[in-house]
Amino acid sequence: MELISTIVKPNPLKMKNQQLTFFKCILCAVCILFCVSAQSQETIKGKVLDENSEPLLGTSIVVKGTNNGTTTDFDGNFILNNVASGSTIIVSYVGYIRKELPAQDGMVVSMEVDANSLKEVIVSAENRNVSAQKVPISMDLVSGVKLQDLGIADLKQLQNLTPSLAFNQNTFFTQVFIRGVGSDVGAAELQDQAATLSIDGEFINRPVALNAALFDIERIEVLKGPQGTLYGRNATAGAINILAAKPKLNITDGNVSAQYGNYNSSKLNAAVNLPVGKKAAIRVAAMSDSHDGYRESNADPAVGLNGDFDNGNVWGARLGFLVKPNENLKIYVAGEYNKTDQQAISQYGVQPDSNEGQPPTNFKTDLPDDFDLATAGSMEIDQAAIRGRISYDFGGVLATYTGGYRNVDLTAYQPLNGFVPETFSFDNSLKYDTQSHEFRLNGESEGFIWQTGLFYGNEDQDAARGLILPVASGAFGGDVPYLNFFDIDVNSQTTGIFGQATLSLSETLAFTGGLRYTKDKKSSDGFNIQQGPFGPPGTPAYFYPNPPQQGDAGTGQIPGAGDGSWNQVTYLANLEYSPTEDNLFFAKVSTGYKSGGFTVRGEFDAENLTAYEIGTKNYLADRRLRLNGSIFAYNYTDQQVSVFINTEVGADIENAGESNYFGVEVEGDYMLSPKDKFSFNLNYLNAEFKELTTLVNTVGADAIVADLAGNKPAQTPTWTIVGGYNHKFDVGKGTLDLGISSMFKSDYFLQVFNFEMDRQEAYTKTDLNLTYRSPNNKWEIGAFVNNLEDNRIINYASFNGGTINIYNWNFGAPRLIGLRTNFNF
Repeated sequence: MELISTIVKPNPLKMKNQQLTFFKCILCAVCILFCVSAQSQETIKGKVLDENSEPLLGTSIVVKGTNNGTTTDFDGNFILNNVASGSTIIVSYVGYIRKELPAQDGMVVSMEVDANSLKEVIVSAENRNVSAQKVPISMDLVSGVKLQDLGIADLKQLQNLTPSLAFNQNTFFTQVFIRGVGSDVGAAELQDQAATLSIDGEFINRPVALNAALFDIERIEVLKGPQGTLYGRNATAGAINILAAKPKLNITDGNVSAQYGNYNSSKLNAAVNLPVGKKAAIRVAAMSDSHDGYRESNADPAVGLNGDFDNGNVWGARLGFLVKPNENLKIYVAGEYNKTDQQAISQYGVQPDSNEGQPPTNFKTDLPDDFDLATAGSMEIDQAAIRGRISYDFGGVLATYTGGYRNVDLTAYQPLNGFVPETFSFDNSLKYDTQSHEFRLNGESEGFIWQTGLFYGNEDQDAARGLILPVASGAFGGDVPYLNFFDIDVNSQTTGIFGQATLSLSETLAFTGGLRYTKDKKSSDGFNIQQGPFGPPGTPAYFYPNPPQQGDAGTGQIPGAGDGSWNQVTYLANLEYSPTEDNLFFAKVSTGYKSGGFTVRGEFDAENLTAYEIGTKNYLADRRLRLNGSIFAYNYTDQQVSVFINTEVGADIENAGESNYFGVEVEGDYMLSPKDKFSFNLNYLNAEFKELTTLVNTVGADAIVADLAGNKPAQTPTWTIVGGYNHKFDVGKGTLDLGISSMFKSDYFLQVFNFEMDRQEAYTKTDLNLTYRSPNNKWEIGAFVNNLEDNRIINYASFNGGTINIYNWNFGAPRLIGLRTNFNF
C-alpha cells in the first residue's frame, strides 16, 4: 500500500480576506454592545418622603448589586447616574423599613417607620449632610422636638442634655466649656471663647450674645474636641452648631405652642411656612419667654429690695427666605431680632473676714436659696442679625458662600456685692458689630471626598464699663462716684484658608487629612479714669449715670493699648475603618488654637491644644442598639488664665497654664421594644494643671504670685453619668409619651484656684416630661418637671480681693414645673 501526501499551499489573498472579515465582525459586535450598553444606561431622578410626607434628607439610594449610589438632599431629592435598564433601586434609612423598587425616572418613595429600630440622624458637622454614625467626630445631638418637650428655650439649659457641655454665668457673660475646656473671663472685650458657636453658619464670638433665645430649632450639634481645620480659631474646645428650621418648598404648614409654669413663667412660640410659587418659600417664626424672679429678697424697703429677683423676659423673631430657581442653585437668607429686658443676673456675696493677706483657700460659708439684695439691677440686650447661604452645584463640585452680620447692644446695671447695703455695682454699655464670610468648595467622587475654602471675619467692640461705689455716696452729697471707668475699642480681624480631604484606601479603610492657616490681627485703644475719686484735693470725680468722656479732666489713654497679630497652622489627621455599614472605628490627632489679645496691662499670647482620640460608632442588635465610645487625651499649652488685680486695673489675663486631660466617653440608645427606649451616657475625665504660676487674690490685701500646679481646671467633674428612659402608651388613636432623664455629676471647681468655695458638690438632676400626641401629630399637650430634686446648683464662683474683698456666687434655676400645648397645621 502506498501513502501519498499532498501539500496544499495557502492562498494569501484568501486568508487576508478572511482575517478582514473576522475583524469586521468583532468591530460590529463591539459597536452593537456599546450601543446597547449606552442605550441601557440612564439617569434616574426621584424624591424620598418620610411617614409625614416630609422630605427625608440623607436617605441612601443604591443600585442593587453595585457600588453606584447617592443620598437625598435637603429637599429629599436624588439624582443617580449610569443606571442600567431593569435595575433595582435599594432605598434605606435607619429607623425606616428598607425598600427595593424598580428604577424609574421621577419615582417618589414614601418610607415607613421601622418601629423596632433606632432612627437615623443626619448632621452637617463636616459641612456635608451625612449620618452622625458615619462621621468620625464625637458629638452630642439635641433635636428641636426634645427642646420643646422639656420646655427649653435657653442655651444654658443644654447642659442638662449634653453631659460634655457646661456653662459659667458670670453676670451677663455666658462662658462655654466642652470637656472642661473653656474661657473664664467676664470682661467680653478681653478674651475670645474657646468654643465656636454658630447659627446656620453665622459665627457668634461674644459671650453676651449667647443670652439669645432658642426657638424654631431643627437641631443642635455639639462637636467635642478641637475643630481647628474646618472651624478655624477659637475652636479649641469644640463647636456648637445651631440649625434653625428652614423654609420648605411647596408646603404650607406651621405650628403654635404655649407653655405656662411656676414662677408665672409663660412661653409662646409660633412658626408658619408659606410657598412663594413653586421655587421659593418663606418661614416666619417668633417667640416670647418670661418668668418672675426665682429668688426672694426680704430687705427693709428703705435700704434694699423687698420682692423677687432673677426674673426673665426675652422675645425674638426670625424671617427666612429660600429660593431654588433650578436643581443646581439654592439661596437662603434670614433676618433675626432678639430682645432681652429684665433684671440683672443676681449674685450672692459675702466678705471673708479671716486669714487676711492670704488666699481664701479653706474659707467656708453656707450658701442660701434666697438672700437679701439692695437692688435687682437691670439688663437690656438688643440683637439684630442677618445671615445667608448661597450654593451652586456645578456637577461634582458644590460652591457655597455663607455669611452673617450681627449687632449687639447691651446696657446693664449690675449689682456686684450681693448683700445689703449696695457696695459695688457695674455700669455697662457694650456694643459689638460682628461679620463673618466663608467661601467653600466641596467635591465628592468615587473614593475621594474633599473641601477647601477661605474665611474672613471682622469684629468691632466698644466696651464702656465703670465700677461705681454707692456706699460712698454720703461723702459726695448723695452722688454715686465712679471708682474706675474704662472705655475700650477693640477691632479684631481674622482670615483663614483651609482644606480637608478623605481618601478611601480600600472598601473599608479611609484616611482624612486637613490643614488650616489662620491669621489674626487685633488693635485696641481707649481711655480710662487715671485716678479714683479719693485722690488729693482737686482730683476730678465723675458720678453715675454720667461717666467721663474722652479728653475730660483726669482721663487718659488706657495702658496696654496697641496692635498685635497671631498666626497658626492647625491640622487634622484621621484614620477610619468601617468593616460594615453599621460599624465605624477611628483614630485621630487634631489641634486647636485660640487667639491672643490685650488687657489694660498689655498683650497676652495665643493658647494651643493638641488632642489625641480613638473612637467607635456602632449599630448593633439589628440596629436596636446604638453604641458609641471614645478615649481622648489633650495637651493644653499657654492657657489664658484670668485674675482680678485691683480696682484701678481690673482684670488681667496671663499665659500661665499647661494642663493635661484624659477622658473616656460611652454613650448610646437601646430600643427594648417599639415602645421602650433607654439612653445612657458615661463620661470620665481626669484633668490637671502641670504648670500654673499666676497671681492669686488675697483677703483684704494685694494679689500674690502662687504655684497652682496640680490644681484641676474649671468645670472638670471626674464623673458625669446620664440615664434616660422613654415609653409610649397607646391612648385611643394617639400616644402618651413618658420621658425620664437623670444626670449625676461628681464634685468640680468653678475656678482654677480651687478654693473650697469654688467647689460645686456632687449632685443629681432629674427631668421628667409627659406628652400626649394626637393621631397624625396634629396637636399635643404635655407637662414637664426640670430639676426634680430642686438642687441649688452653682453656675459661677469668684473671689475678688484687695479693697473689694468679696466672694460671689451665681445659682442656676430651681425646680421648674410647667404645662404646654402645641398645634400643627
